[in-house]
Amino acid sequence: MISQLAFDLTPLQIQQIGEEQLKWLEHRISELISKNEPLAFIDLDLALAQVSNTLGVSIFLKYVSTDDAVRAAADQLETQHQKWMVDLFAREDLFKLVKNAERERARLDPTQIELLNDYLFQFKRNGLELPSEQKQLFLNNKKRLVEIEAEFSKNLLKENTVLEFSREELTGLPESFINSLTLSPNGLYQVTLSYPHVTPFMENVRSEAARKKMSFHFNNRGGLQNKKLLEEAASLRHELAQVLGYENHASLVLSRRMALDPKTVEVFLKELFNKLKSVGKKEREALIQVKKKLFNNGQPLTSFEWRYLHNQILKTHFDVDPLEVQTYFPLEKVLEGMFAVYQKLLGVEFLKATSAPVWHSSVQKFEVWKSGQLVSHFYMDLFPRPGKYNHAAAFTLVSAFLDKDGSYQIPFSSIVANFSAPSQDRPSLLLHTEVETLFHEFGHIMHQVLTTARYPSFSGTGVKTDFVEAPSQMFENWVWDKEMLRRLSSHYLSPHNPLPDELIEKILAAKNLNSGLHYLRQIAFGLIDLEIHTRASCDSSEVYERHMREVLEIPVLEGTMPQASFGHLMGGYDAGYYGYLWAEVFAQDMFTRFEKEGLLNSETGIDYRKWILEPGGEQPPLTLISGFLKRKPNSDAFLKSLGIS
Repeated sequence: MISQLAFDLTPLQIQQIGEEQLKWLEHRISELISKNEPLAFIDLDLALAQVSNTLGVSIFLKYVSTDDAVRAAADQLETQHQKWMVDLFAREDLFKLVKNAERERARLDPTQIELLNDYLFQFKRNGLELPSEQKQLFLNNKKRLVEIEAEFSKNLLKENTVLEFSREELTGLPESFINSLTLSPNGLYQVTLSYPHVTPFMENVRSEAARKKMSFHFNNRGGLQNKKLLEEAASLRHELAQVLGYENHASLVLSRRMALDPKTVEVFLKELFNKLKSVGKKEREALIQVKKKLFNNGQPLTSFEWRYLHNQILKTHFDVDPLEVQTYFPLEKVLEGMFAVYQKLLGVEFLKATSAPVWHSSVQKFEVWKSGQLVSHFYMDLFPRPGKYNHAAAFTLVSAFLDKDGSYQIPFSSIVANFSAPSQDRPSLLLHTEVETLFHEFGHIMHQVLTTARYPSFSGTGVKTDFVEAPSQMFENWVWDKEMLRRLSSHYLSPHNPLPDELIEKILAAKNLNSGLHYLRQIAFGLIDLEIHTRASCDSSEVYERHMREVLEIPVLEGTMPQASFGHLMGGYDAGYYGYLWAEVFAQDMFTRFEKEGLLNSETGIDYRKWILEPGGEQPPLTLISGFLKRKPNSDAFLKSLGIS
């Protein structure tokens, strides 16, 4: 059992760990095949978990290490591990061993049946039911797909573009932000493509030319090379799915999701589009009126100005300046308040581990205790740096499971984000949207570290992918509550002064400002993903541009390729991006219990922990949701949250 993690690995050590684990796995599988036990798929699940958990830190370093050589070795190991999995699930002897368990179905419990079905599906996805002459080409294409996905990710991790602007071009940004920027030798201000720079830049800079320049570079991350990789991956996925007898990649993927098929997803997205179409039209018209007033220009919206115009409405109509609000959200205060909320609700305690090994000096480690027992660990890596993963995410480092000897492997996870780093004169300050992001990602962490699942495949966030976002989306609601905002805030220059009630009321009044456009954008993303993964081939730029124009009605900036940095399309959420909206329906419905019973009601929170967080994927999502709600779920709360009756 793993009880502590070490992160000071060299490239050679990473390579050696990989080689050792491959040898161990080959030996263990040989043992399983020779024993030929009827429930060998359970032993296989445990063996794969041991390998995954042992490699967890090594692969994670690809995303967080400050050392180029370590990141390269970790990247190589991740690709190698994925290729092992292709080979593993292409073994006839192992497939036969797992398939033998079908004779035991009558004595399996529902969770074991689902685990067996998952393994049989993975073998089928790797071509185990194909004629031998087709199998090798199929496997070669699967391995090529692994390489493509790794290359796409590596190109984004290498992104280090720095743009330079004059003081005049930065008009609209507060002095404190401008003064935090690095000056180039020629006296220009350097702005990176990291979110702590891009978000305030696009929301506040008055110069259209400067915003256009920033938008152009930001939406060309990954460039032509990643565009080509995405299209090659989509074509390969389509070909592989058809060889397996599916109409397309989406049909293959969705056959094991809540939605079941592409038509259900398409209907879901288009019905939501029809409900939001008129809302989006009104919001666009309002933004154009602001544009006309500010710039004497009544032309349709462009992709590089609507965030700026949105921010102007926030400031003028609602009297809310996001950068003023940001001064009330020092990271340490937000963490203190967020921890208090989660601890009270879920009946757990977080203890900081001050001397634990970490991979960077800014990283913090915490232990999670429940009823006097250590149940898990999590890390927090919250500031940007070169070579680091550039979004926000929750990574599982060690999966939980119940071993055959009755011992329980407790989980380790890490939240990785890119909030503004502290400076000499200011602590790290979060935008309100970043506070929401933090609550969301920490919701994923709680799902991962509070699991009590027996089997590693169902541990933590090992649920249906179109449900995985719901437990964390549910927690976003806490940052839209008056009392919670008081608890989470204090002005960084005056620690005893939380957000004033008057400002909180304004923030809450502006909650649904342009929410129609926000959700239309999400619908467009879902349709882009669905089309790319239901066609044999496509020009991803044409698909992306068309859906943005038809659904959001804000065209893509000419010469850009936003899909080249859209990591969800490449891996993990391929044919599954709709899941963000699908899951939010359930998230808002689950929140109705807290809304009624209290946002700090421990009984409700512990019920949520037991029904939603602890089981992982061991029961169907609808069973868990219905158990928590004590009724069948519906979409009423979701539509209400958007202002739609």
